[in-house]
Amino acid sequence: MKKYNLSSIMKAAWGFFRNGVASFSVALRMAWANAKTHKAAKDVAGISEETHTWYGWKQLGYEVIHESKALYQAVLADPATKSGTRKTSYFGLSQVQPINA
Repeated sequence: MKKYNLSSIMKAAWGFFRNGVASFSVALRMAWANAKTHKAAKDVAGISEETHTWYGWKQLGYEVIHESKALYQAVLADPATKSGTRKTSYFGLSQVQPINA
């Protein structure tokens, strides 16, 4: 059974809707598609550790170690960009340190 963080999917859907997506149902489909794309990219890369974006780790109180390369990337929908997509890089727990270190 695949596990998804439903709270983050709903937050992403509301963010898409506030950024001008035509309807909430379209925004929700985009958020689900992003979650599935992220999970598939992580599975293809064979990564089992916790991963987040650079900004996601910063929100959790960590910083990515200088010159760390992303474990994998995923192309996600983003209505705020001109192309409608964005390439997102993900870093693992082994590549971060607490901000105060």
